[in-house]
Amino acid sequence: MKTAFQIYDINNDGFITNGDLFNTLKILVGENLTDIQIQLLVDRTMVSADKDLDGKISFEEFCLFCKDMKIAEMFSMKIF
Repeated sequence: MKTAFQIYDINNDGFITNGDLFNTLKILVGENLTDIQIQLLVDRTMVSADKDLDGKISFEEFCLFCKDMKIAEMFSMKIF
């Protein structure tokens, strides 16, 4: 889990921010999604994972989010 978290925590500050998540997903999906689609995915993820509503995802929140996800959702880029 720590390695997966570090992939998204681009600046290594111990949190995944909106920008961290956007930039990582942009690299991962390339030209398969528009910036708007990526941002929608980021927004949905932030709302679901940021339990303390501080605008960032801690390692603990990341672990809870991943634990609660179904395997099909983990590999889905479905926006809606």
